[in-house]
Amino acid sequence: MSTSKPTIVLVHGAWHTPPNYSRFISALQSRGFTVHCPHLPSCSNTRPPTATYTDDVAVVRTLVQDLSQKGDRILMIMHSYGGAIGTDAIQDLDVPSRATAGLPGGVTHLLYLCAYMQPPGRSVFDVVEEANMTPLWSQFIEDGDDRTCFPVDPVLSFFGDVDTEKIQEGLPHLVRSPLGAFEVKSVGDGWKKLPVTYVTATKDYSVPRVYQDLMLKRVAAEGVEVKVVDVDAAHSVFLSREAEMVELVEEVVSDGRNP
Repeated sequence: MSTSKPTIVLVHGAWHTPPNYSRFISALQSRGFTVHCPHLPSCSNTRPPTATYTDDVAVVRTLVQDLSQKGDRILMIMHSYGGAIGTDAIQDLDVPSRATAGLPGGVTHLLYLCAYMQPPGRSVFDVVEEANMTPLWSQFIEDGDDRTCFPVDPVLSFFGDVDTEKIQEGLPHLVRSPLGAFEVKSVGDGWKKLPVTYVTATKDYSVPRVYQDLMLKRVAAEGVEVKVVDVDAAHSVFLSREAEMVELVEEVVSDGRNP
């Protein structure tokens, strides 16, 4: 296990853009981490949408490929919808797979922050339906006739335990997302090949705890052991529990399971 700090690729959630994570990114940089947070192209106010789930995956995959080829060891931090994107994007870019192929660098650890972690063949909407939460989705998400959507109450959805200053900073950087992105079936299973840490958020109204538990149960059924960190927080754990999440990143870096 390498003792040097890995490069971090932070994959943001739906309706968000990189500036929503600026405080967290700065806190990580202050600890000596290099952090990349690519803007997922589907997250925009373009109506109707011109970018898709596939475009989001491609942007992240290209970045991870380029960093890996330079020899970087990469920690993936994925929030919310970013979990689905990040998981698909890093397929076969993990350190063990690349080492077997005689290639440098690669992903060393997957850190999910109340994020979508799915077996191949399942979409975001599949989790919603399995949890019998479709009525809740309809209550909290405004669907446009242009196939884009946005939370009815973004403060409740994302910032339930965040202080007012951070809420006011974050709201202007939220955007619409295409409904189609939540219908795409995952294809990646990097969580089978790498150590995984999953942060559960007990007060999450965007990815409710019931979703998180269902996803963890399905991954466990695949014989995968996940380190679960329970946090009594709402969806934006990187804001309301910033210091705690930074410390967790430091712990993840020194995790003895890392290749």
